[in-house]
This record gives sequence, C-alpha cells and structure tokens, in this order.
Amino acid sequence: MRRILNTMLLLASAFACSAFVSSNVPLGHWSYDAIDKLAGQELIDSAMMTTRPFSRLEMARLIAEAAEKVHQFNEKNEIILAILDRLKKEFKAELIAMGVGDGEIYESFIKPVEDPYAKYVFADNKPDLENQRGDVFDKHRNYRLGFASRMKFFDRISFYLHPEYVDSSTDPDRDIELIEGYGKLTAGKLEFELGKDSLWWGPAYHGSMLMSNNAEPFKMLKISNPHPVPLPWIFRWLGPFKAVWFLTELEKDRLKSNEPNEPDEPKLMGLRINFKPHPAFEFGLSRAMMFGGSGRPSLGLRDYWHVFWATQENRPGKLDNNQLAGLDASILVGLGSKMPAKSIKLYMDLAAEDEADGLPSNWGKLFGMQLNDILQTGRTDLRIEYAHNRIPGKPNAFYSHGIYQSGYTYKGRIIGHHMGTDAHDLFVRLTHYLTKDLILGLEFNREVNNLSARPHQTTDKLGVDLTSFSSSNWQWRAGYRYENANNSRPDDKDDNHIFYLQFIYDF
Repeated sequence: MRRILNTMLLLASAFACSAFVSSNVPLGHWSYDAIDKLAGQELIDSAMMTTRPFSRLEMARLIAEAAEKVHQFNEKNEIILAILDRLKKEFKAELIAMGVGDGEIYESFIKPVEDPYAKYVFADNKPDLENQRGDVFDKHRNYRLGFASRMKFFDRISFYLHPEYVDSSTDPDRDIELIEGYGKLTAGKLEFELGKDSLWWGPAYHGSMLMSNNAEPFKMLKISNPHPVPLPWIFRWLGPFKAVWFLTELEKDRLKSNEPNEPDEPKLMGLRINFKPHPAFEFGLSRAMMFGGSGRPSLGLRDYWHVFWATQENRPGKLDNNQLAGLDASILVGLGSKMPAKSIKLYMDLAAEDEADGLPSNWGKLFGMQLNDILQTGRTDLRIEYAHNRIPGKPNAFYSHGIYQSGYTYKGRIIGHHMGTDAHDLFVRLTHYLTKDLILGLEFNREVNNLSARPHQTTDKLGVDLTSFSSSNWQWRAGYRYENANNSRPDDKDDNHIFYLQFIYDF
C-alpha cells in the first residue's frame, strides 16, 4: 500500500509538467535503456514504458522519482549512481523546469545544434538492419552525419529537427534527409504534434507487433497526453493512463507486385491507451486502421465511425479496410536480496491481424522475460523474447490484406515486427557493465520465415557491441554482427559481416 501511495504522490508531479511543452526523446536514445535499468532496480514505480517516445519533461519526471528513491534507500551501488548522474546531466534543464535542482528557467530558447554525431557502417553484403527508422544501408561503406536542433517558445510551442547527411561507397546520390522534424503545441494536459516522428507501442525490446520504428517515421498529426493522468471516479482502480491518437497518409508509390490497382496514399489511423493499475503491472490496448487511398470511394464522417469499429471489414464496399488490434501487458516482480536477480519482468504483446464480426482474430504473439541485475551487483541484465505470427491454414495472413497488397508496410518496411509475415523470431540479449561507463552487449537472434511452406528461410545473427560514456562529453558505440542465412539448401547460403561505429558529442 505504501508503494502505491508513493507512486500516486509522484504522479502528482506530472500535473506540474502538463502546462509545459517539450520535444520528444528520439527512439534509440540511450536514456530509454537507462530508465529501464533503474525501473528494474525498483527505483521507478510510475514509469509507463510501453508508449514511446517520451517527452523530455516526462523523462525528467522519471529521473526525479529515481533520485528520490536512491536517497530514500541510501543506494550506494556505483553503477546505479553513475546512470542516475548521467541522466541528471542530460535532462538538467527539464529537471530545473520541474523545480528539481537549481538554475535559471527559460520559457523560450533556441538550441541550433545538439548531439552532433558521425556513424560508419560496413557490410560485406547489403544489410537489412531492423528498427533503424527505415534507414537503408548499401553494401560496403556507409556514412551518416547528423545533429538535432530544438526550439521552445513561451512554454507552449516547441520544434525539433533532425537532419542527416547520407553517403555510401556504392550509391553516388549523396543527400541530406530530414529524419525527424515536427512542431508541438500544448493545451492543458494534451499535446498536439504535427510533423515527422516515430512511434513504439508495447513492452518488447527487439520488435513490437503493432507499432515500431522499423519503418521510416510517419508524417502525421498526433494528439496525446505525454504524462500519466490518474483516472477519476470508479475508474481510479485502473490507475494512471496515457493515450495516443495519430493520423497519417502513407506513400504515393506503393509496391504493386500482385495487384495493379492497389490504392496509393492510403490513410493509417492509430489509437493506443495504456494503464498502470499497480506499480508492478502495466497493460495497453492498441488499434491500427488502414483505409481510403486513391481510387477508393470517399468517406463521410459517419463512415469513419464504421471504420473505427471494423463493422464492414472484409465485406464488399467502400468501408472494407485493413484492421489490426493489439493487447499487451507486463509485470515486474521483485525477487528479494537472497535471490540470484534483483527482479524479473514478464511481458506479452498480442496482435490480431483481422476482425471477425467486430472481434479480433488471427493472432500473432510475442512473449518476453527480463532478468534484472543478475547476481545483484548492478552490472548484468538478461532479456529473452520470442515472437510468432504464423496463422494455421492461412499462410502469409499476417501484415497482409486483399486490397492493400503491400500489406502493413510503409516505404517497403513492416510497420510492426521486422520479422514480417508467417515467421517466428527468437532474440536473446545480455547486457553487462564492465565499468560504470563501459557497457558490453551480446546478442543472438534466429529468424525463420516462410513457416507454412518448404524450405524455410532461417537467418541466425550473432552480435557484440560496446558503448562508452568514459568522456564527459563524448559517447561512442562500436559493434559487430555476423549473419548467416540458410533456406535449407546447402548451395544457398549467404553470410554477412557487419561492423558499425558511432561517435556522439554532447554539449
């Protein structure tokens, strides 16, 4: 009971943040893993990790909660303290805006250059790297140079830009691309965002069944409450909740491999609500709807109601559309000081590719387990995930549709789990802090496609990476991945060796 009361008191700080706007922390930023590490140490009870990205103010709120718990528990582990100090430095301005820490508060500012970086990727063959915001790499040498830019005006309006210079040894078309770029407006507890940004829905690390950053960021309108809000009246047992709604238009030139009349520029609309009825338990409900497009009949306002409730899916007529629904849940269980790990997190992510008279059907499944702080030294965490979306009797049913032949994709990449259709995926990652500033990661991934036919396509991936925060301003990450693709024929094997190196300067 005391844990629940403390969580609700800390959530009250979200109301202090709700009147201010801040840009989002981009997916892939190191702070997400850092917050997840602190949550696994049972230092953050109010974190709602399954709806991302977080705003910078929401990230600061979680850091403030962790700092309070560290003080309360008299935490002395150097790994945990170093992580917290690193987060405090990164989000210092937001912590000051919340009244945590000393310093001047700026209701307006322009930061033209933030986190400039250089990234190098080398691969023997053209790699297909997942969850890279749709980034496409060529074989041999690839170069990326970029930075971010943030602006805020009167605590109500903010802008974020992330341009990147793209070059490779095999493609002569050097270019500067806008990876992410949007404006945000706050109104009470709601934020309105217009522009290009990524989404991730669900508790998993390696893939999400419904919404991930495997595809390029959407150009969208998004409405959300960036900070958890406690529900009133009889709904208070559901705890705090977060909600996101978005609407985007997909690309003009869709792949037309099977259907010459596939509609271009279909709409994609999504809605997610997630709740935290207990500090240890979180669950979410998600929907995604693909509809409309060139050559399809126009829809009136009343038709949108039928589209949302999927009353006419897979039935002839203008209201036929592509519906997906999702349910996910996670639970964190503390194991006590005498157990071989600090805590264990169990989670699932289920998604239905179809509707049957309003009820979801054709389910894909993801299950995961995370052992936090093995041996309770603060150094080692282990994560295991298994995903599967083969529908018996319906080959290649997942992420596909009769009208939208390109399926649940954006610019050729799956919007949900990167494994694609009719596949299963096993992922294991061990993370170990060699020192408080040097992190080792070891990964294994086996992806099997074409499960409903023979031969299967099996791809094994072995990876190792190092991340360093040893300098006060520099962060670097280096890694190697070996891939072996085998479709069960001895003469059809394809190995790939991938190396990458990235430097980020923080000032």
